[in-house]
Amino acid sequence: MRFVGTVLLAILAAPPALAAAARPSEQSIRQLFELMHTSAMLDNVMAQIDASARATMLQATAGEPLSEEQERILGDMQARLMSLMREELNWAGLEPMMIEVYRDSFTQKEVDGMLKFYRSDSGQAVIGKMPLVMQGMMQKMQGRMQSLTPRVAQLEKDAIAQLRAAARNSPPPQGLRPPEALPPPAPSSAPSPPESEAPPATAPPPAPQ
Repeated sequence: MRFVGTVLLAILAAPPALAAAARPSEQSIRQLFELMHTSAMLDNVMAQIDASARATMLQATAGEPLSEEQERILGDMQARLMSLMREELNWAGLEPMMIEVYRDSFTQKEVDGMLKFYRSDSGQAVIGKMPLVMQGMMQKMQGRMQSLTPRVAQLEKDAIAQLRAAARNSPPPQGLRPPEALPPPAPSSAPSPPESEAPPATAPPPAPQ
């Protein structure tokens, strides 16, 4: 019992020190977001999403002339799509969620280290050039995807062909076997009566006297 009591006292004494090191303050997280220009980065991401969506629509309608009404419909859909995304993915709505994620993921010491780094010239250079890095990565990834698309399409085509061949060669399930063919019916004709039922022969009429 004394050992158990000692362990309980150690566990109860530990949380204050661990809590101070485990969760950074909300104010320090907000300072970090300000140094990282997180809200501006979110705006840049949304602008890239808008441009990417427009490019996708143009690729989908390539080679097909659009009427003014069709262009108006596509433009209206694009505007409504981006309005919906900005409504859900705005900084005012995301900041509280991100603060909680950072507080659950980093210690105060780690946040202090990031604050020190992002206050330096190197940290500000990373922040300033990150949009260019992301844009370059997106362009490189689009090039990779263009070369990968026909190969993926060929894999899908081969898989479909193999599935069809397997379906032709495999026997049907036991419960779905086709019924056996019945013998063809005999030609329709009136059956002859049996000999026992044959009508008696008619006697000739008597000769006149």
